[in-house]
Amino acid sequence: MRNKKGIKIRIEKRKNPRLDFGIVVHHNPKRRMTRDSSEEGCFIKKDEWVKDMTLLPIGTAIDFSLDFINADDNIAVTGTVVHHGDRENGVGICFKRIDERVK
Repeated sequence: MRNKKGIKIRIEKRKNPRLDFGIVVHHNPKRRMTRDSSEEGCFIKKDEWVKDMTLLPIGTAIDFSLDFINADDNIAVTGTVVHHGDRENGVGICFKRIDERVK
């Protein structure tokens, strides 16, 4: 959608607000960062230095952990890839299983 000046406007479809800060993600011994997160999911950025990084296909189940600096242990998460971002710059994950304390 665009406004009267032709500027693209993002329509927010989420029920819960996004938190725009990075959380370390551990997945298949790689480390990534979230771009943002909410109660229902997160967006994991594609590495800037690995431009040819293959994105997981939409619908793929993924297990990873979130590393909060002030937590004693990493938080195990199971989710599903739901999109690849505007410019295929990462993967949007919908949480399927996450510790309720984290939400």
